[in-house]
Amino acid sequence: MIKVAIVDDHQLFRQGLGVMLASKEGIEVVEKYESAIDLLKYLAHQEIDLILLDIDMPELDGISAVPKILKINPTVKIVMLSMHLSSHKIQEAVAAKVKGYLLKTASDEEVAEAIHTVMDGKDYFAKEAQSELIESYRRKSDPDYMELTPREKDILKLVCEELNSQEIADKLFISKHTAETHRRNLLSKTGCKNSVGLVKYAIENELI
Repeated sequence: MIKVAIVDDHQLFRQGLGVMLASKEGIEVVEKYESAIDLLKYLAHQEIDLILLDIDMPELDGISAVPKILKINPTVKIVMLSMHLSSHKIQEAVAAKVKGYLLKTASDEEVAEAIHTVMDGKDYFAKEAQSELIESYRRKSDPDYMELTPREKDILKLVCEELNSQEIADKLFISKHTAETHRRNLLSKTGCKNSVGLVKYAIENELI
């Protein structure tokens, strides 16, 4: 039996996934945790083969939890669960050395297939995640594509918090002129017309 742990901060999803997997041959859900922090507390004392890990959780998110998990149990397999398709998040998951990436909308058959595939020593990334990765590489190969700098991402987050140029300048210890220049560059790079457009862009690209 493949011993599986589910880590997700939403109780209904956690319980529902457990029930869904209970009927699958060769799979046993041995533990359910509401946070990565709870998982880390008990991981060393549990016999777990594979962890279904939510990517977005308060206190400690899935990506940040991966190296901590593998430090305690280097052989455990990790499959990431996500509500959204984000090339950035998928790339972070790959870099963190997870073995799989599933959308929370996946069917019970796909979740079971992913578990068995990963336990057979292969990676399993949902087709949607693979397509998003390919599309992101295509976008980056576009001569018109320009990636936001870390500073521009900082500015964008503050714009989404409804800070004006002077407030952004004070927050980041830069001049108002520099803050306004970054804001103009953001509008130019993203093709947005105003701050509302920037907020929409940030949400769509999961930058906030």
